[in-house]
Amino acid sequence: MKFARIALALLLCTQLTSAAAAPQQFIVGGSRPVAVHLPADISKPSPLLIMLHSASTSGAHQERYMRLAPIAKKLGMIYIAPNGTVGSDGRRVWNAAKACCQRDRPKVDDIAYINSLIDEIATKVPVDKSRIYFVGHSNGAFMSIAFACATGKAAGVVSLAGAMDADASCATTRPFTFLQIHGDADPTIKFTGGVLNKFAYTSAEETLGRIASINKCDQQATSTSTKKNFDPVIPGDETDVKTLSGCLKPTTLWRINGGLHSPKLPKDYAQQILAYLIQ
Repeated sequence: MKFARIALALLLCTQLTSAAAAPQQFIVGGSRPVAVHLPADISKPSPLLIMLHSASTSGAHQERYMRLAPIAKKLGMIYIAPNGTVGSDGRRVWNAAKACCQRDRPKVDDIAYINSLIDEIATKVPVDKSRIYFVGHSNGAFMSIAFACATGKAAGVVSLAGAMDADASCATTRPFTFLQIHGDADPTIKFTGGVLNKFAYTSAEETLGRIASINKCDQQATSTSTKKNFDPVIPGDETDVKTLSGCLKPTTLWRINGGLHSPKLPKDYAQQILAYLIQ
């Protein structure tokens, strides 16, 4: 009995030591470091969630706004919120599109940077590269769409107040889950499209349509339309939900009627959008 108690104590001590030693996060990115937040179980390949911030902010600032980290962990996701680069104008941005938002020359290759983060993370923990998801706001949404279109590596994108260059094309042939969330009173990235840095960008409907082409949606079919209460400061069911039909991957627009560029997010925002991505 004495030996059994000693053996049990040693086993518990080993388990506690292993649990304590298990990393909760580590740093990648070299001269542009970013913390990698890990799920509880990293014994098998895990999905990777990448959140990209808006212009003039940071990954940490965007996380305080969206609060994705706790839900990503619960869902067994690896999670990062990297930073763009600070230009001569003092703004931290992603080089996502001609319209938005890097002004300096030469241009930073942020697609290569994000690729390098994915590859470096995968050398340290198992990453399920078939489940790489992006959530972006404004400039970060432009960047998320640009990465998905250029590389074909994204399984899903949530774009909050994002768009594309009007003269850009989406080169990938790989369908990906897509959710466009956009306020129709947004004065910064206009719902109906506009011009930034002397370059035109797409409307929310045009952005949706371009991804719909990749996702082989039935453009002739009637889309499903419902309403939901999304923005807690706007009364009633202010958001129109438009879901396209016949798509290889879910393709949806949430139009916040009266919504601004940085809408007040519901408390369960992270649950809503991550559930959409992994459906």
